[in-house]
Amino acid sequence: MRLSPLVLPAAALVGAALLLQPAGIGYSLIGGSLGLSQRDVRVYNVFADSTANDNTTIDSQFPGYDGAELVIWKAAVEWGSEPHGTGGGDPLQSELGSGGANFDPTWQGNATQVGGPDHNIHSPLSGSSGGVLAYCETPISNGWRIRYYEGWQWDDGPGNQSNWDLQSVATHEYGHAIGMGHSSVGGTTMYPSIAGGTESQRSLNADDIAGVQAIYGVKSATKPRITSTSMAGGILTIHGVNFAAVDNEVWFTQAAAGGNGTPVKALGIDSTGGGTKLELGAWPNFIPSSAGPGDVLVSNGGSSHGSLSNAWPIDLTTPGGSCSGGVPEVTSTFPPLIAALTPGLTEVTLLGCNMNGVNSVVVDGVTLTSFPPAYSIVSDTELRFTMPPVSSLGQVHVQLTNSAGTSNPIPIQVQAPDPALIAFRTDFLFSGVGIDLHFGGQPGDLFFLVGAGATGPSPLPGLFTADIGNNFSSLFLLGTRTVPAKAWDILHLPFPAMPTGTVFHFQGLVLEAQNPVLPLTSTNVESKTVLF
Repeated sequence: MRLSPLVLPAAALVGAALLLQPAGIGYSLIGGSLGLSQRDVRVYNVFADSTANDNTTIDSQFPGYDGAELVIWKAAVEWGSEPHGTGGGDPLQSELGSGGANFDPTWQGNATQVGGPDHNIHSPLSGSSGGVLAYCETPISNGWRIRYYEGWQWDDGPGNQSNWDLQSVATHEYGHAIGMGHSSVGGTTMYPSIAGGTESQRSLNADDIAGVQAIYGVKSATKPRITSTSMAGGILTIHGVNFAAVDNEVWFTQAAAGGNGTPVKALGIDSTGGGTKLELGAWPNFIPSSAGPGDVLVSNGGSSHGSLSNAWPIDLTTPGGSCSGGVPEVTSTFPPLIAALTPGLTEVTLLGCNMNGVNSVVVDGVTLTSFPPAYSIVSDTELRFTMPPVSSLGQVHVQLTNSAGTSNPIPIQVQAPDPALIAFRTDFLFSGVGIDLHFGGQPGDLFFLVGAGATGPSPLPGLFTADIGNNFSSLFLLGTRTVPAKAWDILHLPFPAMPTGTVFHFQGLVLEAQNPVLPLTSTNVESKTVLF
């Protein structure tokens, strides 16, 4: 057995030998990884400090748990392959779930005892040991155990605090549990010491991310991925990608304390929609009666690290999707990633509670109009809105307001269009009236926007091939533009008077900023008809 401790800044490292450290990087590895049967995380919550359990607010992204269990759950999912649900749930973190590797834990709630050194349980330990705050017992081939010395005063936050941040320390120790050693880079989660009253080590640093990816591999494009869930009429629907056609396993958190940490599983679940949807709740795919609020994951039945999906929060205590009233709450969004520009208007779905009566939807600081309607209330658990153009890439926020108040900011991720494209926001041309041509791609892409009255390719070997213009007989340059940092822009086109029914075609020819070589790449073609 090896102990991997977290110590005070001035204390010497204890038991840190045998770490395997590749040259030129800060992270180190203890050797080994957690197989799919060792992904469970539990807590024996008998912390003596009242400050370790004084946060009694239940968060929609971590249903059913508060106090020490909540922060240890958050610590585990920070190492996950992607944002946990919406990525929200912590006021000091922009997003929970940063590992980007083929690794995801399964939250299994409370244990009823300390357990052995390979039972995958967090628990307090009386006394102290010099400058050591906590330690993880490894090797991890058959599991791990994490202990926290109660000679220190632990605090569950969630905001800034003056005591020892239980979440930061738990994130560090769980890093050991999944195979990480200490890092030589200051400020990383896996740096071997931490100062009291600090919370920064809750969030993974680039070096931490490189380490977990070195163990489990960068998140595979074929890894099962949950993008949203919904409950209606007792039926749980799981949306995502890369589900197996047949015999998926759906893993749940156990409903009560105890157990051995093995996830509650529904087996033999077939997908529909080309591997994008699973449904449980009716014969023969019943939701196990022992499943409770927590996380749901999907396994495609394989044994590799990339066979298990990301963890998605789910509250099975309200199977009918009913809500108790109050401020709007959002538990999932779909789609999880939105391009800054799409050929059509992007519809975003928010699932949660208390949507009835929403009278304001604000996206990236822009208030959506109710007339003409830019959002619609489908039910008390579902609201949909049309995504407006945003001012920057990355995370933007949505806020919903009803008579009870305003929701917490709901994060949505916006990415650059890939591949580059053009789009219109109207179906027709109006003779003598200008029209706006939207274009988008990676920031820095150089667009040559062209139009034509005829289809048929216009090739210029070695330089480009336009799909319109009929061998240059009607091809003309509309304008040259560079894609700005927000990844989209507009070219306004004055349009002369034309006969009704005239059809025009438009395309972009692009010199890509990330690969500035010829020939130019071609975007989609958009065709519009003069209405009158």
